[in-house]
Amino acid sequence: MIIKIATIDRASLISWESLKITDNINEKVNTCNFSLLVKENQTYFPDTGDEVEISDDSEILFAGTIVKINRKMLAPKLEQYDIQCKDWTQDINRLLVVESFDDKTVNYIIDYILTAYAPTFTDTNVNCDFTFSTMRFNNLSVSQCIQKLAEAVNYFWYIDYSKDIHFFPKADEVATFGLTDDNDNYIPKSLNLAYDITQIKNRVKVQGGEIEGSSRTETHNGDGTKTTFPTYNKFSTLPTVTVGGGAKTVGVDYLDDEASYDCFWNFNEKYVRFKVAPTTGTNNIAITGIPLIPIIAQVEDDDSINELGVYEFYIKDTTIRSIDEAKQRASAEIEAYANSLSEGSFKTYTDGLKSGQVINIQSTIRGIDEDYLIQSVRTSMLSPYKREYSVSIASMRTLGIIYFLQNLLLTGRREEKSTENDVLYKYYIDRQNIQVTEEITLETAVQDYQDIEVTELIRKDPFTPEFVLSPYFPTSDSDPKRPMRLDISSYLY
Repeated sequence: MIIKIATIDRASLISWESLKITDNINEKVNTCNFSLLVKENQTYFPDTGDEVEISDDSEILFAGTIVKINRKMLAPKLEQYDIQCKDWTQDINRLLVVESFDDKTVNYIIDYILTAYAPTFTDTNVNCDFTFSTMRFNNLSVSQCIQKLAEAVNYFWYIDYSKDIHFFPKADEVATFGLTDDNDNYIPKSLNLAYDITQIKNRVKVQGGEIEGSSRTETHNGDGTKTTFPTYNKFSTLPTVTVGGGAKTVGVDYLDDEASYDCFWNFNEKYVRFKVAPTTGTNNIAITGIPLIPIIAQVEDDDSINELGVYEFYIKDTTIRSIDEAKQRASAEIEAYANSLSEGSFKTYTDGLKSGQVINIQSTIRGIDEDYLIQSVRTSMLSPYKREYSVSIASMRTLGIIYFLQNLLLTGRREEKSTENDVLYKYYIDRQNIQVTEEITLETAVQDYQDIEVTELIRKDPFTPEFVLSPYFPTSDSDPKRPMRLDISSYLY
């Protein structure tokens, strides 16, 4: 086995039993862990950011970058570096994508994104001519963009260790072998399959957000006293109001000027308030607007209900903005949970399995004949020359809900809601060098002598002061009045 760190084979320094490689499906990061020994007088030390490539003969088992190193002393002159690596996903996600595409194929979009944001990656194994009328990416990583495309066209994808993107239909990549009762493709007793009926859901009701309905008129009876009338729905825009057929001016309650309108509409509290109570009349008050109607969809599985009885489930997700999306959400839940879930794992010594492949399990003894999707493959070393693979699988039937829910949980980012009115902004920092010069002129000092004549006028008061209460300011030099204080002025006499 060859273990290259920064292009140099360091296999002799690696503890082979510490080597663990995990291959995860789709955008999930593949990882590799191993320990490297540093002895006395050793001049080589690994560093974060170093590229790692692990291969056996002509097959690359892992390639990526060192992202974390933990150092610990095993003896006074022996140190161990515990190294964690991530695959090329670490590199491809350095930049965030802000782009908009109209009438472009998946092939074009992926090629453009890689060229602009990840030029060291290729798309040799991308082949999808599906055309999107509109596709927008607003500050998503490259892998999130590819995942969004994959979900939209029902594809899988991954980055191989040569930095090439594989983008292919679900169930299109089949494992090089399957599992049967009499082949030796898995370790005896390691195959575990779990069937779970605790999550049975065969009648699912989904309540989403709100959508605009058709224009509706609500009528009320005036009584000459009542000024506030409820609206049964929230209106999407300002409604029109008439009383006895006469139009009234409508403002927004608490926002518009009270003196400028006849009545006021409150969106949240759902009412219309009049300044003057409408006159008595039957249905003489008409409020017309576009109501916001809650999205509600119900899907059920008749076969499951007939076999197991009704198991109802309710979902409220205000991010759902259409009836079709609510039906899809309910259908995905039904598809996954109308019957028991099936997941499992097994171990094997046979090479060739990768996440995203479909493997068939056929057992006459167990009565199984079903396809499973490989979720992850974990590689462990039994010796420097022999590997064991721990494989995690999920039934293809379960797969739909797994990815649907993962998409909903993607940091709350429902990018598929982009519309033609969305505007994506890019900002750039423009750095320029500016040279500033300063010109200083030295002037010779000049002494300036001038004669100045100053005169002083001294005037003596020709009168006896006349004290008045403070504050007071004399009006002229002949004014005899002067301010005094009652507590001390008597001492002046």
